[in-house]
Amino acid sequence: MSARWVALTCLACALAYVLHTYETFVVTTFSPGDPFGGITLYRRDRTPCDADLCAKIVPVAPPNDGEKATVVLMGYKTSRAANYRTLFESYAAMTDTVDRVVFIWNNLDADPPEVPPGLRDRVVVIRAERNDMMNRYALAHPSARTDAMLTIDDDVLISEGLLRCMLSQLREHGDSIVGLDARHVDAATGNYAGGLWLTPTEPNVIIGKTMLMSKANHERATKASDELRESVFPGAPCESCDDLVMNAIAAAATGKGPVKLRHNIWPHVRAKLPAPGGVSNKANWYGPRGRRSECVRWLQRHFAKQTPFLPRAVPQEFRCVEKTKVEYGG
Repeated sequence: MSARWVALTCLACALAYVLHTYETFVVTTFSPGDPFGGITLYRRDRTPCDADLCAKIVPVAPPNDGEKATVVLMGYKTSRAANYRTLFESYAAMTDTVDRVVFIWNNLDADPPEVPPGLRDRVVVIRAERNDMMNRYALAHPSARTDAMLTIDDDVLISEGLLRCMLSQLREHGDSIVGLDARHVDAATGNYAGGLWLTPTEPNVIIGKTMLMSKANHERATKASDELRESVFPGAPCESCDDLVMNAIAAAATGKGPVKLRHNIWPHVRAKLPAPGGVSNKANWYGPRGRRSECVRWLQRHFAKQTPFLPRAVPQEFRCVEKTKVEYGG
């Protein structure tokens, strides 16, 4: 057999595997502004589910039951104008699930991006009086007409199916922050970590990339002390770690840990958008002496009489599937 036939056979096997394993894919372009672009694959729901770590669920309410969320976006970079338009148009089109978009503009030296004329009744723009990372938690709730508020970064976009799934879990765990990305906090040392260190029975946090929570938690951020609000300022103990501060505020007030959902199994997916100058790309961000760990330790001292970081409200990682009942295990 010639080398050409071997190569073609391998290619055909690889293609068959992809078509069997993945539901769909999205192609983006590589560029200096989006160095992680390329092909994004979304898995079919065929992988096994460990009963100790994963719970299969389905959104219990169809997209026309009246339950909706307010999407909270915060922007600063004029270079992301294309992102903002995509986000406005995409979330405004989710009329069965999204009530409105609240967009907070933190750049005091530039005008906010223009909202397309046909969307001005669906998108509320708030110009902040100061560039404050906590604004996305503290300024949006007066404009929200729903109890559920999705705070999400401006370089990602979630599908309506995934938002419905998140809403179903907020309905069950209303005091918790429901999210897609969890990290581990060591209760003894205050070290912040993820990946292999992540265990559901140890304190967890949901990072700010995608967080769904009740309006009450947003109101708690508004009422937080000046010391806590200002802890995210440049040079302060939690500089640019507003999501850790929000996790601590919610857990200390409610005594409830977060809820984590698995995503990127079609149609419950999150897509990437270009992210030039992302904060997480900065040096000294992770590790025992990194900025995130230092913030955790400061918050532990600040909430000395309370517990700012708790294990997940449900040990399992929820997984969205298109079925009619809740199932545990594979």
